[in-house]
Amino acid sequence: MQEQELKDLLARIHNGTATDAERAFLETWYLQYQEQHPAEYSSAELVEDADAVWARLQPAIIPAKHSRLWPRIAVAASALAVLSVSAWLLLDRKNQPDQADRDVAPFSAMAILKTGGKIILLDSTANGKIEQTQVTKSSGEQLAYDATNGGFTAVYDTIEIPAGGRPYTVKLSDGTRITLNAATTLRYPEAFSKNRKEEIELISGEIYAEVTHNAAAPLQIKTPGQLITDIGTTFNITAYTDDPDARTTLIEGAVKVNAAGHETTLSPGSQAIFTGERLTESNADLTQATAWKDGLFRFNGESIDAIMRQISRWYNIEVKYEGTITNEVFYGRVARSRNISEVLRILERSDKVYFKIEGRRVTVLSK
Repeated sequence: MQEQELKDLLARIHNGTATDAERAFLETWYLQYQEQHPAEYSSAELVEDADAVWARLQPAIIPAKHSRLWPRIAVAASALAVLSVSAWLLLDRKNQPDQADRDVAPFSAMAILKTGGKIILLDSTANGKIEQTQVTKSSGEQLAYDATNGGFTAVYDTIEIPAGGRPYTVKLSDGTRITLNAATTLRYPEAFSKNRKEEIELISGEIYAEVTHNAAAPLQIKTPGQLITDIGTTFNITAYTDDPDARTTLIEGAVKVNAAGHETTLSPGSQAIFTGERLTESNADLTQATAWKDGLFRFNGESIDAIMRQISRWYNIEVKYEGTITNEVFYGRVARSRNISEVLRILERSDKVYFKIEGRRVTVLSK
C-alpha cells in the first residue's frame, strides 16, 4: 500500500464515499485501540506499516450499534488529512495485546483487491458481482473477470494475499487461472488486447498458473529479474523476495524463462532456478513444488531455515533463532490446515530442533 492510497482512503472517509469494508476497517481499529493515545509517525513509517494494519484486520463487519463512533473518527480523519500522518491508523508496536503461549491458526489475515481506485477486503465481501467492478467473487476464494467485449483499455488490478492469508484463485478475462499462495502480490490486466501484450507481474510470492494457450499471443509473466513466456502451459512460480532464489517449475506444456541475459525452455518435470545472477535448469520434485496448492507442507531434504520461511508466511509469524541451529535437512509432510503447534511438534520429532511459541513469535532452538 502506497502513501497516496492511504491519503485517498482518508479522503473518502472524510467525504463519505468510503466502502463498507473500508469503514469497517477503521471502526475495527478504533474500537480496539481507542484507549491508546495517538503519537505522530513519519510518512515513511506509515507506508511501512500500512500492510500490517490490513493484514491484521479480522474478517468481520462492525455491528451497526457502533455507528455513533463515526463523528469522532471523521474528525480524526480530517485532522490527519490536514496536519500530518498520525499513528491512530497504525498498530502501536509497543502496545500489542499479550498473546504469550497462544497457539496460532492459519488464515488470520484478509486478502485485498485493489481495483478502480478502491480497496476491497475480499474475505468480508459477499459472493456475486462486486459493485462497480469487472469482478465476480464466488465461494472457494475465487475471483473471475468478465470476458473482453468491444473496445479495449489497459487497466490493471492488484491482489495481495498477506502472510497468514488464505490462497485465492483469479480467473482472468482470457480464461487463464492463477492461484496465489500466502504472502503474494500479483498485478494483472482486467482484460487483454488481441495480441495479449499486457504482462502479468508477480511482485513477490508464489503462484500456480493454468494458462489458456494462444500460440499467436503467448502470455507473459514478469518477476523480479525474470520473464516467463507461456507455450501452452501449467506451471508454478516461486519468487519470494526473502528466498535465495526464484524457481519456475513446469507441470505441463512448455515455458521459456529469460533472466540475466540467458534463456531456457523447460519441459514437464523440469525447473528453472534464478539466483539473481545465474539461470540454471534442473529436474523438479513436482509433488513438493505444488504441495501448497494441495493444502500441504511437504519437506524433501529442506533446511530448517527454508521450512521456517514457509511457516512464517503461512501463519504470519516472526521467526527468531537461538543457539547453534542444525544444518541437517528435514523430510515429511503435514496439512496446512493444522495449527502451528501441531506442525512444529512434527518437526520436533526429528530430535534436531525445538520451538518456543510466544504469541506470533516462534523461537527456534537447538537440541
